[in-house]
Amino acid sequence: MVVLAGRISILAALQTLLLAIAWLPLAASALAADEYAIKAAYLYNFAKFVEWPPSAFTGDDAPLHICIINDNPFGDALASLRGKTVGSHAVSVQALPSHSDGSGCHIVFISRSQQPRLKNLLATFGKRPVLTVSDIEDFAQAGGIIGLVEVEQRIHFIVNLAAMRHAGLKLSSQLLKLAIIVDEGN
Repeated sequence: MVVLAGRISILAALQTLLLAIAWLPLAASALAADEYAIKAAYLYNFAKFVEWPPSAFTGDDAPLHICIINDNPFGDALASLRGKTVGSHAVSVQALPSHSDGSGCHIVFISRSQQPRLKNLLATFGKRPVLTVSDIEDFAQAGGIIGLVEVEQRIHFIVNLAAMRHAGLKLSSQLLKLAIIVDEGN
């Protein structure tokens, strides 16, 4: 009987472990969904604290286009931004193919899958009034405007002042107070 009880408890422990392992991908995807919901909120809030030159919009009430290059890691998180406004501009969200030049975009999120093309993408957007944002490691240091980083399980952002000036954008001092600042040339 003792041997049987030991086998049953080992079997029960093994079943519990297998169930826990089976749920890990779901838990990981839920954490990723939460991470990108937070990042989507950041994109919207960045838009409220950026000043674009008048030439960046086709009119006073033209939409503000948030574009995602290639893979969309946000899932449905960006859908909540549709219909919101920034000033007089309705927010538009669109996914672009990796070969797109992002014409008409005001904010471009460059997904991690684009890291091999990062230098070319930054060269494409760098001289236009486009707020470049990414969670690629060292994005701001590489010449992007805003890099999203995780520090102690919180999302923070790094702003490259030189890249911001090069793009002809102005960020609110309120936003800059919350940022980690780098001032590295492109």
